[in-house]
Amino acid sequence: MIEQLALLFGRSHRVVRRAIIVVCYLLVLATALYLPLLFDHFRSQKTLNVYAFTETFSPQALERFEKKTGIKVNMTYAELDEEIGAKFSINAGAGYDVVNVSDFMVHFLANKGYLQPLNKSKIKGIDRLDARLMAHTYDKANHYSLPHKWFMYGLIYDKEFFNVSPDEMSLKMIFEDPVLLCKQGIVRNPYRICMLASPLDAYFMTMLYAFNRVDWFTPSELDEVASLLIKQKQWVECYSFNSVEYFLLSGIVPIALTASNFIRKIWESSDRFDFAIPKEGGIIIIENLVIPAVSKKSELAHQFIEFMLSDEIATLNSEAYGWTSSNCIAQKILDEEHSDKKSHLFPSKEIFQRLQIPLFNSYARQCADNAWLRVSCA
Repeated sequence: MIEQLALLFGRSHRVVRRAIIVVCYLLVLATALYLPLLFDHFRSQKTLNVYAFTETFSPQALERFEKKTGIKVNMTYAELDEEIGAKFSINAGAGYDVVNVSDFMVHFLANKGYLQPLNKSKIKGIDRLDARLMAHTYDKANHYSLPHKWFMYGLIYDKEFFNVSPDEMSLKMIFEDPVLLCKQGIVRNPYRICMLASPLDAYFMTMLYAFNRVDWFTPSELDEVASLLIKQKQWVECYSFNSVEYFLLSGIVPIALTASNFIRKIWESSDRFDFAIPKEGGIIIIENLVIPAVSKKSELAHQFIEFMLSDEIATLNSEAYGWTSSNCIAQKILDEEHSDKKSHLFPSKEIFQRLQIPLFNSYARQCADNAWLRVSCA
């Protein structure tokens, strides 16, 4: 009898211990999700909770906004759109008042009813935003979003190594075996490359190269995309989001499929490199500012958006991090020192038309993730 009671007590003790652990995990999760709300509850000062990617709003810009308006800004940082989307799926964005998201995520959040319409009459200077970034399919009337910054995915390459103009650059330099390109006389020496680390974007660029389209595919074509990425792995030096400068400037690779904003940083050290949108096409990423539907601080949020889109502050932020602002005045100021360059970093109308926004459906996204998993395991 004593042994049975001891056994029962031991089991009960384990159950209680597991229950306590589960409760603790739930408390930690709830605290992370609703921390901005807790901050607001204990502050009498006006506050604004902003959720943004790193290297978006400079400390100087935030400080100037707080000084001008008396509104305290609480920043939360994200690395990926999917991270932001996951939080909205859990709590509809509760606790945030302004959010920085990419084009496809605006489409997702708006369709779910997670965003509130913008009152554009409260945001001065919209007429100075780049018209090429407005009225896209993810938000045709810019009902919920305004563009804040943008960049392109294309090729940063060593002009001395390839000896071609940006107009002649092709995705074959990324997806075809450099040894074979050397034998064909297209390049002087075999080489290695830096490749996009994003499954969706890598998948999209492979589709452009292989089929010159991104709208529909057969199962065999989807398998071919995965096979091309697996074969490409033989000459990939690294998959990277943000360290291509090291590989290019050190001479480890002469070419990278990457974001356009890196070229400005590279130009600070060397004029040997240029940026090109390949003949087959490229990707444009438009990052936007939106207001969650559940935010109760619409007035303050509109003030923040107007401030960050203004000529002076847009210039300050883009100079700090190298990306291209949606503000045309800031674009002109930032690019004055490179005005002599005929680079695709400053795309003509013809080059701009090569750019596309990847708005994949859930099935295509699953295919991209599956293909990337096969690449990782190859």
